[in-house]
Amino acid sequence: MKTKLLLCIAALAFSNLSTAETVLNAPEYKPLNNVRVSMQRMLRSSEGRYFLSLYAGVWNPHATLYDLVEEQTINLKGSQKGDQLNLKSVDVDSENRINKTYQLSGILNANSGDFKAIFAEGGDAVGKSIQFEPAIRVSDKPNFIFKFYGLEDINQPYGSLLKRLDIVNKNNNNVVQTLTGFTAFPKSIGYMDVNFDGYYDIVLSDISEEHTIQDKRYIYWMYNPKTQQFQRSPQLEKIVGFPKLHGEKQQIDFGEGQLYQVKNGLLNRME
Repeated sequence: MKTKLLLCIAALAFSNLSTAETVLNAPEYKPLNNVRVSMQRMLRSSEGRYFLSLYAGVWNPHATLYDLVEEQTINLKGSQKGDQLNLKSVDVDSENRINKTYQLSGILNANSGDFKAIFAEGGDAVGKSIQFEPAIRVSDKPNFIFKFYGLEDINQPYGSLLKRLDIVNKNNNNVVQTLTGFTAFPKSIGYMDVNFDGYYDIVLSDISEEHTIQDKRYIYWMYNPKTQQFQRSPQLEKIVGFPKLHGEKQQIDFGEGQLYQVKNGLLNRME
């Protein structure tokens, strides 16, 4: 029997507090300066052959490249300097008869998501050009940066608690929304398109009520382009496990056999 969950379209009453109300009622939180934003980009090559799941802007950029024609998956890791990415394969599809190494390098436009790359196999010094673009391109995608606030707590294994997140318009530095009402892991957040609508959503590791990161409980703030606000999704928070996105299939794997297909804004449990 399929389980269907609405992924965030309906407005949630407790998530619609205005920024002014939220800030007014919030305790004094201190800035947290070492929170890593783990942003997953889902890109597709212009001719449709390749799909790239890319984590860039972090100290260890890495990616998974799917060759949809050869049905091959290549995992890559490497380095980044400015907009330049240089990635090399770390393992090879076990079905290959001849082991090969692969390299993917190029310039990533952090704002548009376009990635102009060279893909080389084995000892090929030239390679071939591949133009990647967002798998789901939207014309009005916002450009946000985040400011993090929390509480220091020496009794916590992480030393502090993430309690507030300010959404800042990168173009004018104005705070457009403040998220509160949670207790989250203070070292990193996920920024990814959970419902495959072209807009990035926020995923926090829930450490309230004595939860730890090992419990794999997550808080979801889904971006609603109609309201231009992030809305919390209690439906998704009922699922235990980290959402591993398979953008080429529009599926989410939460682990432990919990595989869901996203279609028309609904999350359908697959048998």
